[in-house]
Amino acid sequence: MEIFTRSYLVRGELPHEATHPDEAICELYKILAEDKDGYRWTLNTFSSFSQEKATNLENKIKDHLETGGKLDLNNWREEEPCYGSKAYCETYGW
Repeated sequence: MEIFTRSYLVRGELPHEATHPDEAICELYKILAEDKDGYRWTLNTFSSFSQEKATNLENKIKDHLETGGKLDLNNWREEEPCYGSKAYCETYGW
């Protein structure tokens, strides 16, 4: 299982000193897991505007898996599979 952080551009709060609406755009970080076939899941309980928090949690999950731990998929939401993967082909009939 591969664990990684993904960021999304989202519209947040506009700072008081802003001079343009695009200044409200910021990165939101989430933790994803991907299996060998390309199926993906997002951790339900985490999203943050802090890359440092996301990276720390990503590393904690990786350490847990490396020491024999498993993911509880009740805490993860299934996502779109990796494009071109076996999972993608099974899902979309390639």
